[in-house]
Amino acid sequence: MSASDQKQRRFPCVYMRGGTSKAVFFHQEDLPENEEEWPEIFMKVMGTPDVKQIDGMGGTVSSTSKIAVIKKSDRPGIDVDYTFRQVDIKIPRVDGSANCGNISSAVGPYAIDEGLVEAVEPVTIVRVYNTNTDKVIEEHVRVKDGHACMYGDEEIQGVPGTGSRIDMYFEDPSGSRSGKLFPTGAKQEVFDVPGYGAATVTVIDCSNPVVFIKSSDLGIKGTELTELNSNKDVMEHIERIRGMAAVKFGFVEDFMEARTKATSAPKVSIISEAQDYVNMDGADVSGEKMDICVRAISVGQLHKAYPMTVAVATGAAAKIPGTIVNEIVKDVPGDIIRLGHSSGVTEVDMKMDGEKVLKGGVTRTARRIMDGYVYIR
Repeated sequence: MSASDQKQRRFPCVYMRGGTSKAVFFHQEDLPENEEEWPEIFMKVMGTPDVKQIDGMGGTVSSTSKIAVIKKSDRPGIDVDYTFRQVDIKIPRVDGSANCGNISSAVGPYAIDEGLVEAVEPVTIVRVYNTNTDKVIEEHVRVKDGHACMYGDEEIQGVPGTGSRIDMYFEDPSGSRSGKLFPTGAKQEVFDVPGYGAATVTVIDCSNPVVFIKSSDLGIKGTELTELNSNKDVMEHIERIRGMAAVKFGFVEDFMEARTKATSAPKVSIISEAQDYVNMDGADVSGEKMDICVRAISVGQLHKAYPMTVAVATGAAAKIPGTIVNEIVKDVPGDIIRLGHSSGVTEVDMKMDGEKVLKGGVTRTARRIMDGYVYIR
């Protein structure tokens, strides 16, 4: 073959950690104008489909197989537009039906360091419009010498060490896909799951579509970690419930279609009463330090921490009487809900007006890992 036949395509990019996830960030202007070309590019960037993702940047789990596309916004009161894509690992699919809250936390620092937003010390407020959900995220980023700070004292569960604190507020998060907080009009309902029987769930649309399932309805404790992935019967039970919720959202017509047509939405949260457990790092977590024990399922696998959009949805459901989350949490004074997840305990700050969700706040850290070019075949 000639030398010209050996050329690869290359795209400028930045590889960033946001919260407990990682993504390849692109300036939208560096990608083809025709967005129909993006999925093929993104799959090659990640090395999908391949369980090892050996020929790309993907890390073999959903939290490290992600793409963020950023551009300066022309919307009033908004600094940047942010488009998220979840790249599947095992099947050739790129899903844009949901947002990622963890990756959202890296958008502010990225925008500042890339010159899309003027750096203002000591804190720069970046207003982000997420195109997936048509919602606004306000990020308060610590800044020094014209750049987003990396070092700091903030510790988040699921990330080693400490970093600079980023305060995030998901504004008016209800109805991200359906236009309603409770798409079915019910705060809880019973699914007759084929092959398994009745399961009481709450289907909510807050920052992202989520279905909550009680661990007792799955026959598990709710403290399980990655061993859950090898329990094929329970994972099938969960996927069928998720598929039925996808039908309720209108994403698919048949619950079995969700496996290939709605892979990243709705998200799943398994809930149980506050209890002691050992987290992903082997550390003891006390039930006294949480208001509810939670586990998330993302793209068919246990999430090794807890998605921030799901945290906001959990906080909202915890504050609204009638949901199965509220029945477990009961009456928690103040705005803070403490969520005991796979990596530890995370707090979510919920601002409510009765049953209206005004905004949900979380704290994250983020870091630029690499910048340069990514090459694809």
